[in-house]
Amino acid sequence: MEYAFIGGGNMGRALAAALIVNKICPATDILVVDPDGAARQRNAELGCRVGERADKEIGAAPVVLLAVKPQSAPALFGELKPFLAPGQVVVSIMAGVTIGAVQSGLGHEAVVRVMPNTPAQIGLGMNVYYAAPAVSAAQLRGVEALLQASGQVLAVASEDAIDAATAISGSGPAYVFFFAEHWMQAALKLGFTADQAEQLVQQTLTGATALWKHQRVPVATLREQVTSKGGTTAAALEHFQQRAIGQHLEEGIDRAYRRAKELGR
Repeated sequence: MEYAFIGGGNMGRALAAALIVNKICPATDILVVDPDGAARQRNAELGCRVGERADKEIGAAPVVLLAVKPQSAPALFGELKPFLAPGQVVVSIMAGVTIGAVQSGLGHEAVVRVMPNTPAQIGLGMNVYYAAPAVSAAQLRGVEALLQASGQVLAVASEDAIDAATAISGSGPAYVFFFAEHWMQAALKLGFTADQAEQLVQQTLTGATALWKHQRVPVATLREQVTSKGGTTAAALEHFQQRAIGQHLEEGIDRAYRRAKELGR
């Protein structure tokens, strides 16, 4: 067995599926433990081995991924601790739960904290990680293989950067969807159908992001290229600036960061 997942919800299942699709390991080398029968069924349909509770089989996996809600951490630690082996690396994607808390709860030093995001479900995730000093290079290779299967990977130099990434990329898809909701609502008010509004906004977001990545110029330059003095784009952007939308966005992200810190206390 290569990977043991504690938690088979949306993110756990997405990461397991990415391992299988990208042929990092066969489905039968992945164990998913979840008390929820529906979650077990969804992961069993991928071909993974499934279980209701942690047991000694956990100790056979070099990489153990904790993919449960942060509030479940204390109970999880007590259940999992007896079955961990010294050579394993534990990967936590629990928002706000510090490496120190995981190490203390499990009595295990080799811990990597990761902040993924939901586009991992289609292989376009952004995975940010920080590894404790006890994690070896060999252990890290297994972790990076897992993360690279579901998208891009960024290693950061401090654990604080994981909380910052929670606010930027972890919560980031919700910011995009929030913006898109209002953008489509504006399209409806201008006479487009719901399907047309969705097509207009989706393709504009996709195209703009692809252009940004392709041209490799500052995003401000791209904005300026679309904005003619006295034109339609300028009219919208001037209104956004008058309403301090950019400032409010930055303040909201800072609130998300501070909330991530609070969850770790």
